[in-house]
Amino acid sequence: MGYLPWALFAMVTYGLTAVLLKLAFRGISPALGLVVANVAVVSAGLGWMAVVGSGAARGLGANAATGWLGLAALVLAASILSYYKALSLGPASVVVPIFALSMTIAVVLGFVVLGEPVKPERLAGIGFAVLAIFLLTR
Repeated sequence: MGYLPWALFAMVTYGLTAVLLKLAFRGISPALGLVVANVAVVSAGLGWMAVVGSGAARGLGANAATGWLGLAALVLAASILSYYKALSLGPASVVVPIFALSMTIAVVLGFVVLGEPVKPERLAGIGFAVLAIFLLTR
């Protein structure tokens, strides 16, 4: 299976996650939500590694890839912590669209850092995404 079905599944499940979290935060703290959700993520990751087998830890060691992974993990932790806190305080209909603008940052960094091609339709997509988020948060 290619990347598109996985991306679509991730989109749907992440959207569902926001609503479920908002419901959960009516009775628990975002800190507890963060711990429980990440225990589930770590468990899923360990299960995935068990299925993949010995090749799952390939590349781990004192190298650039492990450094990038560590940095990504720290940034992800800060992102999810702030997302959970914002979601516990504000309306999902505003917080989630703002959080979703993270994709524009990834696209721009894809151009600048990863050397991915800049196309007029991609630039228009960024503009429309920003406009959509602006309209959704009104």
